[in-house]
Amino acid sequence: MARSSLLPNAETRIPAIDGLRGLLALVVLGHHFIVRFGGAWLFKPSDLAVVGFFTLSGYVLTRSWDGRFGVFLARRFLRLWPVYALCLAVGYAIAGVPPVVSQFFWFPVLTANAKPEIDPPIWSLCIEAWAMLFMPFFVWAGTGKPWRAVVGLVATYAAGYLYLKLNFGLFFIAGAFLSRWEFRERFLESAIPQWLGRISYSLYLSHWLVFALAWRLFGEIGLIASVPVAFAVGWLVWRFVEKPSIRLSRRVDALAKAWRARRLALAPAA
Repeated sequence: MARSSLLPNAETRIPAIDGLRGLLALVVLGHHFIVRFGGAWLFKPSDLAVVGFFTLSGYVLTRSWDGRFGVFLARRFLRLWPVYALCLAVGYAIAGVPPVVSQFFWFPVLTANAKPEIDPPIWSLCIEAWAMLFMPFFVWAGTGKPWRAVVGLVATYAAGYLYLKLNFGLFFIAGAFLSRWEFRERFLESAIPQWLGRISYSLYLSHWLVFALAWRLFGEIGLIASVPVAFAVGWLVWRFVEKPSIRLSRRVDALAKAWRARRLALAPAA
């Protein structure tokens, strides 16, 4: 059973959240594997998994929010873009179509039904990236008095009538509201879910590319054989692309803090 304790605006990493993210990535991978054989029974769970990613983003980012919006945006770009750009470029190469340069910067904003299928999971990264511009609003709505969450949800739902994709903000607000509780679950904190959580972003964006190439070259047998390859590729992308981008993101944060401390030290006393 999960245990929760009230812990608003904490910066502590929650291992169970990482494990949950890994299992959600596994659901999406399973859907893309099964759909190649004509099955679609994982379609709804896969949709819910993507919604879960948005909610977890709201949860995690609210817990680490410190109000430095410019630094936050720079860190998120460095965190998300390298893996995204690599998988998108490989997707265009596999599809054999000229790349849309603006898509490397999450424009146009795709949906789950976007065509051509360069790398279907990238649509959710378009939503994720643009949602970061609204993070101060999500934090405001999700923290403090519950009435702020109600106002945020109603305003976001109403905005969806003007632009439908704004409704995805509902899930980020939900995650921001839930961030006041610390989630614990023993199974999600165990070794396998933790490993999946560690590589979940890279696995999420790269697995379809492995499946597509295996299917094209070897058909059904190739697809079946490619499942362990997908996990290996996910780990390699995490190790050599995502992990350095995380370090760079943290370096930017450290430099920003050092610059701010130096500026305060040099400021004249009041």
